[in-house]
Amino acid sequence: MSIYSEKEETMEDLGRAGFSLIQSKDGFRFGEDTVLLSWFVSENLRIRKARPVRVLELGTNCGAGSVLLAARRKDIKIDGVERQEKAAEIFLRNIELNGLSDRVRGFRKDLRDIPDTEVPGNVYDAVFMNPPYRKAEEGPVTSEKIKSKELQEARFAMHGTVEDFLFCSKKMLASQGDLFLVDRAKDFSQVMKTCMELNLVPKKVTFVHPFSDREATLFLLSAKKGGKMTGTVITPPLILREKDGKYTKTLEKIYNEEN
Repeated sequence: MSIYSEKEETMEDLGRAGFSLIQSKDGFRFGEDTVLLSWFVSENLRIRKARPVRVLELGTNCGAGSVLLAARRKDIKIDGVERQEKAAEIFLRNIELNGLSDRVRGFRKDLRDIPDTEVPGNVYDAVFMNPPYRKAEEGPVTSEKIKSKELQEARFAMHGTVEDFLFCSKKMLASQGDLFLVDRAKDFSQVMKTCMELNLVPKKVTFVHPFSDREATLFLLSAKKGGKMTGTVITPPLILREKDGKYTKTLEKIYNEEN
């Protein structure tokens, strides 16, 4: 029996560590922001010699972020939570498909309902997330262009705002644990304000620009729970494409690492 439905799903080779990914044809499909986030986490996540690094992903959807991160870093153990039933079920199949059951666990849970006995609080070395960018009141969530309820919930914050994601991160992180996220550049000020209110101190920020002469569209953030209010680094901007539309050398390197 096939592990995926050819009628309703696709299965694509990720080109790294022999991993593949099942995705719903009508649901959320991972994009460039997921690749950038997994790269950013891998590059900045601390190494622990005594034990595996404990990592939590909030809002996994089909698990692309967790699978990509597991491919990049063999020294980590990942728990992932996802509210949507269909997406959470696909995530579990992606764990099985890639033989990751010893390093990745998936749970169908609302992030607003954790910590609990399965996903305890104050223990994770790092939390990462790619929350829905658009607020529920932004744009037509019932647009005919959005094919399914699952896709609506992945794009719009219908069941949890970025503030909910950040509040959950604080509860789940161990002291001095690291938060990683990708979000829209237009929401930078609000995210910074909420982080500071929750004592999640920004440590590194990278703005992402589609072209060198365009405004930033995304930002990548790392923050530390209970960190010192000094030493924040604003990196050089990450430019994605040259004027002719080809990948920049930096983006090409990131994708080449993923093959």
